[in-house]
Amino acid sequence: MDPLAMPLPDRRSPDEEPGAPERGAAWLRALLRVTGEHLLPVLVTAALNLGPRWGYFSLLPLSAGLDHTYGNLALLFGIAAALVGSVTFGRAAPRFDIPAFVGTAGAGLVTVTPFILARAGLTLGAAPRHFDIATTFAYVSFFAVVGLLVGGCWSVVVRAIRDASERHAPPQAGMRHGRWE
Repeated sequence: MDPLAMPLPDRRSPDEEPGAPERGAAWLRALLRVTGEHLLPVLVTAALNLGPRWGYFSLLPLSAGLDHTYGNLALLFGIAAALVGSVTFGRAAPRFDIPAFVGTAGAGLVTVTPFILARAGLTLGAAPRHFDIATTFAYVSFFAVVGLLVGGCWSVVVRAIRDASERHAPPQAGMRHGRWE
């Protein structure tokens, strides 16, 4: 038999199969997923931290010195908490449900307490310097709680959208629960 007349074996790559997504589209989808799931809560948390610093709105009644001195640290902690919250509750088994929301909101109320007391002129018997230290810790912790709250709530939205779209979309080869295996 003539070697040139022999049929060639099927050498299509897995990416060329009709049901598989294109390689370029896969990285774009992954980039959009990461942006939508994790970057948006980070940006919202940064806006909630920078808005009061730039004078657009107020979240806490505080002195300008505290905001000026520890604002960047609070921004860093808030962004980190938003990223951790969106990643943890977006992918893992625990969901950001009612107990997690109530616990986070309760922690937020605890961190706001020194600002409410200072506004009323109360220091709970602590020396002014010690109360200032507690207020500084509460300020940084407040924005970490805000970041966790934003990241957790956004993970609930993302999961609801993902669950709703998975019901109507045909299953793709190599995917389980909307994620590549």
